[in-house]
Amino acid sequence: MAVKKKTSKEGTHVPQTRDASSVERLYLELRERAMNYDFRPGARINEQALGREFDISRPPLREALNRLVAEGFLDFVMNKGFFRKAISVEELYNLYQVRIALERRALFLAVHNATDAEIDSLRSYWEGVMAEASGMSIGDLLLADEEFHRRLTALSHNRELSQFLEQVTRRIHVARHIDLEQSDWNARAFNAHAQLLDLLQARKLEPALAALSDHIDLSLKRAVQITKEMVAKFFLHDQAWTSRPAAAAPELSADLPTHKEKKAPPRKAAPRTAKGTTP
Repeated sequence: MAVKKKTSKEGTHVPQTRDASSVERLYLELRERAMNYDFRPGARINEQALGREFDISRPPLREALNRLVAEGFLDFVMNKGFFRKAISVEELYNLYQVRIALERRALFLAVHNATDAEIDSLRSYWEGVMAEASGMSIGDLLLADEEFHRRLTALSHNRELSQFLEQVTRRIHVARHIDLEQSDWNARAFNAHAQLLDLLQARKLEPALAALSDHIDLSLKRAVQITKEMVAKFFLHDQAWTSRPAAAAPELSADLPTHKEKKAPPRKAAPRTAKGTTP
């Protein structure tokens, strides 16, 4: 992020202070790093290093980090700082349940609120994606799929619902990227999207809801397995877990070792004198 540097009268460099545009750019850059796990799960965020890298003072940096805490990417521990949230299969599972609930409600509203022209526009978008899919990268395919679901949710005409779904989409982004790399997702997604649009156009609510749930559940099952693999990978890279086989990773509460404080060892009893009193 290019930010102009300020200098004092003596020529000493002064970090950039609050500026709305620079704070937003900083937030977007840090969000991208958090989404892609460039910050290691459980690792402390080095605020001083980020301040130097982006040439920005502490208040706007903390503002951006606090936004990431609110969105579920980071944890904040008093007197310790900010930490990248640990990978949790249970959390991913719960996020997918939220996604299903939000998208089902959006589809219900879309059946009643969306115009035929709006549905045709979404169909045209997806047909354009399918026409170019063979030459698209995995990352571009994922972005196209996310955009399809974003536009589908927008047909509900409910902005608040769309905003909540956007937060969930960001937090499951990495797991879904790996899903596309390791599965036959393309054909499944293309067929499911086309079927969903047909049902929506025909205003067939119950079949459309069932098709949507099946479509997301397929992705969920794979994403849960992928997250287990991600957890195992990070276990193997942590010295505290090098002797533990990857297959032994816990099922639905498999969090990485995080920033929790270590328990102090129990104090040894003071030596006693012959009379039974401590010296």
